[in-house]
Amino acid sequence: MSNRLTDTDRRRLLALVGSGLTVGLAGCSGGGDGGDGSEDTDTATATATATATATSGGDGDDTVPSEYRTATSIGGTQRNPDSVSAKSAVNYQEQPQDGQQCSNCQFYIEDKNGDGMGACAIVAGNIAPEAYCVSYAEYQG
Repeated sequence: MSNRLTDTDRRRLLALVGSGLTVGLAGCSGGGDGGDGSEDTDTATATATATATATSGGDGDDTVPSEYRTATSIGGTQRNPDSVSAKSAVNYQEQPQDGQQCSNCQFYIEDKNGDGMGACAIVAGNIAPEAYCVSYAEYQG
């Protein structure tokens, strides 16, 4: 019996751990109360903005249309909007890498509303079919 993780399992683990650390560190950036029990509004706003940016991959748009929120990818993975990784955590880029692109990935959710963009079962936000990230796992279908 082998205890080795597959490349897909390892990539997903690294993406999820990276996202969790980013969010956790953003939450530990200070209580903002200056020691007197009152909250500093500027610090609270800055922390909320930093957390939103960290979880959205820095592009500010981590939402997807309702058709994609819990859709199933071409590889059969159902999207859980509460457990997707930020684009920055998976090194998302708009162009393919070495012939690998999202439209050929088992986690890709094809365009459902005619805008030319899809989604991903494990990455937040709209996903371009020709994009790439480190969680790429070739679709074998």
